[in-house]
Amino acid sequence: MKRKEKENLINMSGEELKSQLRDLEKHLFQIKFKRSSSPLENPMEIRHARRKIAMIRTWLRAKELAPAAATGKSSSEVKK
Repeated sequence: MKRKEKENLINMSGEELKSQLRDLEKHLFQIKFKRSSSPLENPMEIRHARRKIAMIRTWLRAKELAPAAATGKSSSEVKK
């Protein structure tokens, strides 16, 4: 993932990240479905999609924990 893409993810709001996450998960499903019926033109596309999904989930979790860190709550208290 390029540096500018990471910077864009950092600056996105939670709702934008969730929307992009849903789109990427749909895209990944479509890629995997195409792979089962015929060979992919670019098999690395699956890896890139999975890694971008992981990056978005990481940033969503970090944004979720950021307010808790400021108030001193533990991560188990945030989940409740």
